[in-house]
Amino acid sequence: MTGRTRGEGPARSAYLREVRRRRRGRGAGAPDAGGRGRSQWPVLAVAVLPGLAALVALLFTWREVRVAEQGQLTARFNDAITNLGSPSLDVRFGGIYALERIMQDSPRDQPRIVLVLSAYVRRHAGVPATGFVKEPAEPQPGQEPPADRRPPTDVVAVVDVLARRSPGHDGDAQIDWSRADLRGLSLSTWSFKDIAKVPEGGALPAERAPFGYVNLEGADLRHATLSGVDLRSAFAGEANLTGAQLLRSDLRDADLTFADLSGANVVDTNLAGADLSGAVLRETFLGRPDTLVRLNPSDLSRALLWDADLTGANLSGANLTEAVLVDADLTGASLVTARLRGAKFSTLDTSLQARIISGTVTESANLTDANLTGADLRGADLRKANLTGAILNGADLTDADLRGARLTGVTLDGARTEGARGLPS
Repeated sequence: MTGRTRGEGPARSAYLREVRRRRRGRGAGAPDAGGRGRSQWPVLAVAVLPGLAALVALLFTWREVRVAEQGQLTARFNDAITNLGSPSLDVRFGGIYALERIMQDSPRDQPRIVLVLSAYVRRHAGVPATGFVKEPAEPQPGQEPPADRRPPTDVVAVVDVLARRSPGHDGDAQIDWSRADLRGLSLSTWSFKDIAKVPEGGALPAERAPFGYVNLEGADLRHATLSGVDLRSAFAGEANLTGAQLLRSDLRDADLTFADLSGANVVDTNLAGADLSGAVLRETFLGRPDTLVRLNPSDLSRALLWDADLTGANLSGANLTEAVLVDADLTGASLVTARLRGAKFSTLDTSLQARIISGTVTESANLTDANLTGADLRGADLRKANLTGAILNGADLTDADLRGARLTGVTLDGARTEGARGLPS
């Protein structure tokens, strides 16, 4: 074994101490920084705690406010419902307008309110169980003329409230006025000021009151005025609209089966795709009116008019493109310049039966003495139709099919007949 020289031990110890000192020097920052970081955490915690406490208090306060608001809304709702049952008309008015305010303040409550107000109309203005009230042809002295009758004022208030609502908050709720007696109702989305601003030859405003999908089945709307109303996909089967005024309303895809529109004025109204099967439209006006305001004839394109009674109806200029008119009675109807391209009048088109919900197609349309001057009948199917005495002067019968049609007394002066089949040679 090699012996150590004197002083080697102390020198080695000194060397190791120096190495350790240097290592501590190189790493001195980390422990110091960590120490400082650890020493700052209590300070930060003390600074943040008041903010956290304030946030927690704010959350609890917000929750309490929300609970209080919901409680207030519930109380307001209950009070409004109570007021609706009051014998006092003024109190009932208060309940109606209170519900309107709740709809504005709490959109999520709107579906329930729509149902409540709909039920109010049915209860306070219902069609008698015996059926529509008979109206005298000639009112007795002192008796109110049928055309002057109006619904109760509280019912009118409900209608106005629903007309002003935002339909986007309805959810699955549906306005249900089935079998409601709304004779003489005046419903318009336009004010007198709006109409007064329309210049001569101008157009009416485009806004419409929101009543899409409304249920009017079996409702009594005789002499009603519906101006600028959105009634798309409405359910109005067997409704009574005798003498009603419909101006620029939207009835696309509406169900008007067996509805009575006798003597109604249906002006600039969209009935595209509507189902008017079995409907009564005697003397109904659906054409272009002669007014200072720019109005269009009504749109009945693709409408289903199977078995409809259009005796003496005015359809001048109306759009009946691809409409189904099998079994329809158009005796004496005016179809001057009407658009009937591709319209279906013939029972021989067996594909039409599939479009008839109930009943059976039995015979082609009756157009006896109808005025079709200048009408567009290109490609129309008139097989076996009764055109006795009909006026087709200037009509476009290009590619129309009239095989088997009854053409006694028909006039065709100036008519276009290229490709038409079934005309006498």
